[in-house]
Amino acid sequence: MAHELRVLERYRLLRLIEHRRELEVRRKLAVHRAHGVAKSATLERIGWKRACEPGDDRGGDGHNSPDQVRHDPIVPRVGCIHPGHLLDTSDVSSGTVLRSRERTLATPYFPVGGPVPAADLVGRESYLRRLVDRLEDGQHVLISGPRRIGKTSIILEALRRARRHGAYTAYVDCLGATDIRGLGERLADAILSNLSGVERSFEHAKAIAAGMQPTVKVKYEHVELALQLARETNAQRFFDGALDLPQALAKRSGKRVIVVLDEFQAAGRLGPRVFDVMRARFQAHRGVSYAFLGSEQGILEELFSAKGHAFYRFAVPLDLTDAGGHRFGIDPDDWLEYLRAKFIAKKMSIDDASVDRLLDATGGHPQDTMQVCAALYYLMREANARSVTPDLLEVAYEQAMRELERPFALHWTELGSHKYLQQVAKRIAHRAVLYAADADGGAVPRPEVLRALAALGERGLVVRLGRGRYDFVEPMFGEYVRRLDEGLVAAGTVSAR
Repeated sequence: MAHELRVLERYRLLRLIEHRRELEVRRKLAVHRAHGVAKSATLERIGWKRACEPGDDRGGDGHNSPDQVRHDPIVPRVGCIHPGHLLDTSDVSSGTVLRSRERTLATPYFPVGGPVPAADLVGRESYLRRLVDRLEDGQHVLISGPRRIGKTSIILEALRRARRHGAYTAYVDCLGATDIRGLGERLADAILSNLSGVERSFEHAKAIAAGMQPTVKVKYEHVELALQLARETNAQRFFDGALDLPQALAKRSGKRVIVVLDEFQAAGRLGPRVFDVMRARFQAHRGVSYAFLGSEQGILEELFSAKGHAFYRFAVPLDLTDAGGHRFGIDPDDWLEYLRAKFIAKKMSIDDASVDRLLDATGGHPQDTMQVCAALYYLMREANARSVTPDLLEVAYEQAMRELERPFALHWTELGSHKYLQQVAKRIAHRAVLYAADADGGAVPRPEVLRALAALGERGLVVRLGRGRYDFVEPMFGEYVRRLDEGLVAAGTVSAR
């Protein structure tokens, strides 16, 4: 008994002694003199190597003192039991003693370069509510806009909320598919994952269809929906069947199914009548909502708004710019509130004037603003600075510009493959008259200027402000073009106005 007490004390499970007899009878407390505590699978999963109180020498050095500063663990140990806690031992067993909470990977403090967490979706709450309401009511929606303004982050959060409300969801990125079978397999994977809970479930379906036994993770009933499809060898029939999987899931489960097709315009490059086939299938589906996302606004607007095109009036456009007319749909006050809170959480401060200068420099572009903020945050950490200053903000802006040079250079190179695009882009960057003569006296023909403006708009690079007035969607790209034209890209500096 003394040995058992020592063992239980080590794992902070003293209160189990009160129920020792009951647990021994039910064989749920494996404490033996010969073997010590039989470590449960749950304890091993949590990785308990030290107790929760300070002063324990099992952390490694054995010299903790009462005055020593105690650090919280990076991931909270949700299963940590303190001596004073009361345990309900009726459900204690080797498999269910302490369930570790699902752990999420840490994200950068100012996330850039990919989908961002819900907490970092600045000023999008009202838009998210409208989007989720539409999708849950069965409305198809269209979300178009330039890349890197938060479309994917918004739709992923909308899907998370819809799942919480009981819907099934599927997210498909059309950009990576090389043929209609590949796109169909992506859709099948996304649909089946609702039943199996694992990615690439369609590979399991193909294996089972070929005669292999189901695995522990993916059972027959998880992929039964697609077994016949997995045996199909004809690409067109396979694609048709994959398009009907959302309807099959909705009919079988009785739940709303929400399907997101990101970079939807890319699907049209997989075949001459892909959009016609998709529209014919989708319009017959019941219990399924579709969200179409894309960055090539010109193509999507024509596809969904021009009479005679496959998806004419099939989905309701939900502009990311709200009724207030704020650029990118984000009120500057939302940026101010967000940035204040983020810096205060790290015992730093940013004043209103600095936020205004930051937004003037980035135009409020979501990813570019985050890029500058990330550079500013790490700069302040390294300098041990507690308040944002104009000098720090300017250095952070220049750091962000250097980080963005490569993607900007790729944009610029692509524009060079089309006549007059770079020439017109330079004029926009300098706010020059678009139809003026060049330095050598040659003028760009008006029809060519109009074609160039349309091409830049379709690429999501420029926006029309008024008659004859255009600006870059991304002010930092405009600054890059201006510096490039003046030979200042490598060495020049500009104040973060």
